Amino acid sequence: MREFNSMGRRVKKAGKNGLHGLLPILLLFFVLTLTACGSKATDTPTTEANASAADQTKSSEDGTAADTTSAPVVDVQIKTDPTGEVSPYLETEGDKTEASTEGGTNTTTAPDETQPAETKPEETTPAETQPVKPIVFENCSELVFATPRIQFLNFREKPSKDGKILAQIPAGTALQRTGRSEEWSRVIYGATEGFVAAEFLSLTAPVIDLYGEKVQVTDEEYYTTDKLNFRERPSTDGTIIQVLERAEKVRCTGYGENWSRIIYNEKEGFVSTKFLSKEKPAPIEPVVQPGGNEPENPPIEIPSEPGFTECNEQVRVTTNLRMREGPSTVANVITVLNNGTEVLCTGKNDKWARISYGGRTGYVSLDYITAVGAVDPGTPEQKPATWSVGKITRKETANGILYTGNGGPLIAIDAGHQAHGNNEMEPNGPNSTTMKKKVSTGTSGRATGINESLLDLIVSIQLKDALLARGYNVLMIRESQDVDISNMQRAVRASASGAAVMIRVHANGSSDPNKTGAETLSPSKRNPYLPADLIAASERLSRCVIDAFCASTGSKNNNIYYTDTMTGINFATLPTTTIEMGYMTNLEEDALMATPEFQVKAVVGIMNGLDAYFGR
Repeated sequence: MREFNSMGRRVKKAGKNGLHGLLPILLLFFVLTLTACGSKATDTPTTEANASAADQTKSSEDGTAADTTSAPVVDVQIKTDPTGEVSPYLETEGDKTEASTEGGTNTTTAPDETQPAETKPEETTPAETQPVKPIVFENCSELVFATPRIQFLNFREKPSKDGKILAQIPAGTALQRTGRSEEWSRVIYGATEGFVAAEFLSLTAPVIDLYGEKVQVTDEEYYTTDKLNFRERPSTDGTIIQVLERAEKVRCTGYGENWSRIIYNEKEGFVSTKFLSKEKPAPIEPVVQPGGNEPENPPIEIPSEPGFTECNEQVRVTTNLRMREGPSTVANVITVLNNGTEVLCTGKNDKWARISYGGRTGYVSLDYITAVGAVDPGTPEQKPATWSVGKITRKETANGILYTGNGGPLIAIDAGHQAHGNNEMEPNGPNSTTMKKKVSTGTSGRATGINESLLDLIVSIQLKDALLARGYNVLMIRESQDVDISNMQRAVRASASGAAVMIRVHANGSSDPNKTGAETLSPSKRNPYLPADLIAASERLSRCVIDAFCASTGSKNNNIYYTDTMTGINFATLPTTTIEMGYMTNLEEDALMATPEFQVKAVVGIMNGLDAYFGR
C-alpha cells in the first residue's frame, strides 16, 4: 500500500507542474498493477489444472492404479473387488477445490487461506503404496470347479491382481485345489500350479450342455468295459476318433446319462456312458476243469453263440450290412454285404443271425435279413463256381471271377493286397532288372485297426454289385482275403480277360498322421514299359475317376500321382488306374472310410468316373 500512497502524492504534484511529468508516472502505475495481478494468478490453481491432475490417475485392466506424472491435487482412491478379478471404477473421496466460471473468469479460493488437508502428503498416503500383507494359504487337496457364472477365470502366476495371467480357464473346468485363503485359491491347471480368485470356485460340479447332451463336470478316472467307439460328438453319427480296447483307462471330464466326455491320448471326445466303470474289469481267463488242464471255455471277450437256435435256410440281406466275426457291434467286420445278397443262415437268436458267406462264418443283425425259402440239409453252403441270377452269370475263370450278362464294357476290379503278403521277388515291369516283393498286406487303420486288404475288398465287392446294376460286366481279380496273387499276375490276368479298363482299389498310408485326401496313380509319360497311347488312356481314366470320386465323397482332391514303380500298372496292357481312397494313417479319415455311408459314396464316385471315361 505504501507504493500506491506515494504514487498518489506524485500524481497530485504533477497536476500542479503540468502534464509533461504525468506520462511517466501513469506508465509506472500500469506496470505495478500488472505485476500484482500476475503474482496472484500464479499462486492460484485453475480448474483445468485440477482436472488434468485427476485425469492422470486411472485404473488398469486388473484394478491396479497407474503412476501419476505429477502430484494430484485431489486424492483419488481406487475401489477394487476383493478378488482383483473385476475391473474397478474411479471414485474421489474428501473435499475438492471449488471452481466457478462466472463471466468467463475463473475464481478460486487462495491456497494460503483454505489449503485442503488431504493434499498434504505427510497427512495422507494413497492406499496402493501401503505395505502389502503376505497371504497365508491353508494347504488342502480337493476337487473344485470354475463356476458357470463367468465365461473365463484368470489363472495367475501369483495371488494378486498384478499377477501375470498364465491362462484363462473356461467355465465348468474341474481343478485340483492345493491351497486356499480368504480371497485366493492355489490350484493345478493342466500341469501348472497357479492362483485364481476364490469366489469363482465351487465344490459342486456344474451341469453343462455339450452338443445338446447334459453332462456333469468331473475329473475322474474310468475304465472301458468293452471295445468302445471314441467319437468326436456325443452321437452315433459322430466321427470315430479311435476304437478303444477293453479295460483302457480314460480320464472323464464330463459324466452324462447317455454320453460322457473323456480325454484319451491327449484327445478329447465322447463315449457311451454305459461302457464306463470306476472299477477295472477283471481279465477274462479260461475256466479250468477240476483236475484237468484244458479250459472249459476259450478266453474270448464276445460270447460265441448266446442262445442260438440251429437252422438251415436261405436269407436275403435288405440293406448294406456288416458281417462280423461275433454276435456283437464291437466284433471285427469281416466284410459288408450288399443289399439283396443271398446267404445261408445256420443259426438265430433274438438279435443276431449266424450266416455263411464266401467260405466264412459270421454274424449279421437279424433286423436286416428276410427269409427266401428253406434249404435242403444236403445243400452245400457255397454256390457252385458257375451260377445265374436273373440275367447275370457268375463264372470262375483262370483270370478271376467273371460276371456277365449286361451289354456294357467289362471292368476288371483288383481289390488291393491280400490277407498274407508274399515276399518273393518279381520284376518291376517287362524285362526290368529292378525286383520288388510280389504283394504285401498293405497298411492298416490307425483308428479302426482294419487291414487295408479288407477295406479294399469290402469296397470292391460293393463296386462290383453297383456296376452290374448299372449295366457293366465285371471281372473280380479276388473275392476273398485268402488268396496269393502277385501284382504282376493281377495285371496279366486283367489284360488277358478282355476287360476294357482295370480299376485297382487301394487306401493310402503315410508317416505324417495329418495327411489326408484321395488320389489316383497313373504311369508317367516317360514310363519305359508302356506305349504312349496306353499311358495317355490311363491318364484320362485316372482324371475321370479322381474328379468324380472327390465330387461324390467330398474328399480332398490330391489329383493324379504319376509313378513308374507300380508292378500292377507296368504289366497291364489295358488302361489302368489305382484309386487311393484316403489315408488310413489319419484318425478321422480312417474312421470315415470304415462307414457304410462313405463306402456308398466312394462306389458312386468310381462309377461316375467310369461313365465319364466311356461317355455313358
